[in-house]
Amino acid sequence: MMVPHHTPDGLGSNQATAGQRNRELVIRLLRQHGQLSRRQLSELTQLRSSTLTYIARDLLELNIIRTVGKRVGGGVGKKQELIEINPDFGWFVGVSLEGDSASLVYVDAAGEVIDRDRITLGRDVSIVPEMLHTRVEAWLKRASQSRARLLGIGVGVPGIVDPKRGVVLRSRWFNVESFELAAAIESVFGVPVNIDNDANLAAYAESCIGSGVGANNAVYFLVNSEEDGSSYAMRGIGATFVLGGQLYRGAHFAAGEIDNLIDRPSDVLLSARDLLEMAKPEGELTEGLSKLSHRLSTMLAAIVDLIDPELVVFVGNVQIANRGMLALIAEQVRRDAIPVAGRTVAFRSGELLSQGVTMGAALVAINRRLLGADGVLTDPEADAVLVG
Repeated sequence: MMVPHHTPDGLGSNQATAGQRNRELVIRLLRQHGQLSRRQLSELTQLRSSTLTYIARDLLELNIIRTVGKRVGGGVGKKQELIEINPDFGWFVGVSLEGDSASLVYVDAAGEVIDRDRITLGRDVSIVPEMLHTRVEAWLKRASQSRARLLGIGVGVPGIVDPKRGVVLRSRWFNVESFELAAAIESVFGVPVNIDNDANLAAYAESCIGSGVGANNAVYFLVNSEEDGSSYAMRGIGATFVLGGQLYRGAHFAAGEIDNLIDRPSDVLLSARDLLEMAKPEGELTEGLSKLSHRLSTMLAAIVDLIDPELVVFVGNVQIANRGMLALIAEQVRRDAIPVAGRTVAFRSGELLSQGVTMGAALVAINRRLLGADGVLTDPEADAVLVG
């Protein structure tokens, strides 16, 4: 579109930005609701019919959306044509680097899971690009998928990450600093790669499609287990903070790196039975789970005093769904945190369990391609729409 020569500085840029935001809004609503008519989109967005017609035509030409028949209803008048994100637009890979292995999820452009996979890696992050490439190529043959339809990759990393530059600033697990992981993976795949801290990605997935939907001030508390002989230790403790609907990273991308704080729970060894009871809503509150609850609640009481959240969601590769354990943690946090009149904090188990990081990584990769930006978690201006 031509910009008039005598417009005030920035007007053309502002118009382009508004157009992009409108397009992003339509895509987000279609991802959230599935199939919608243009009339429904107009009601949800308050955009003019002519604006929506332009956006829909553009997205149809790009093959990002498709028509799927008419809306069935009891109203009088012309039936409304439904549109949705075109799942055949392409597919994406979400990766979670965890312990000595990596979990993978393959999703289509609508965010539906195609397949899952897992590979053994070890602690040498430099081999991650080639190992992923080998595994994805093997999956292509097995699933009869076209290599050309791979549109993006997202990767969750344990450690401090600069997602804008795609750099692992520090990871104790991989014993690296300033490692350019995104560029290394892009060099073997030839598609855009987003990397981020694993807790951030798990939080993003839960805020979009899990236990955190609608929460504007929340803590996503990451707890991962690791085999320790015949027992399991709770390690890889981390947190992501959503404040006022925005992801808070901190000045140096290190917000939430709390596994060195206060009373570390890594010396709490659980049995396989403890893990099973922890995952059951009506499970027994064993001695090991009581001890772990005390250690976790000590950290959480400090966090509650610090940021005053409305919600704490437990994420990671273990499920903390035991109602007795959740009640004990809530009781101890209320007891240890500073009393505030009317303050209530809900404690919930994450819905996505060990798939939270991979799904968050895949969703961010989809955003980067469909929204024409760096993805919700890597675009500072887009962080404001993390929730809702």
